Amino acid sequence: MIRTLLYGILLGILGYALFLWRKVAGGSFPGPRPVPKANQKYRLRNTRELWVQVYETASTDDAYLIQARIQEQDVECLVYEQGKRDISGNPLKGIGILVPKSAVPLAQRIISQLPV
Repeated sequence: MIRTLLYGILLGILGYALFLWRKVAGGSFPGPRPVPKANQKYRLRNTRELWVQVYETASTDDAYLIQARIQEQDVECLVYEQGKRDISGNPLKGIGILVPKSAVPLAQRIISQLPV
């Protein structure tokens, strides 16, 4: 009877040790969690801020090149295609580049330093 009780206690201790070992090996113990990086593409932005056109071109390749240079300096930038004609019926150049109004001086400085 005592022998059965001792085997039961040892079996219980062994089972508990295996349970703890499995938890540690499985990584279910709470540890320091990595801080997720903020996604640069989806930053919160002020939706009421005005956007200003800082450059106009007829070439989409030129527009995307300038957009890349502006975004290298962590300035938000949009490339958009203008309408076909203005109010007077004159054709438009085609492609514009927009930045938030607070970033206009920096964007203009970047554009002025680009090789022509």
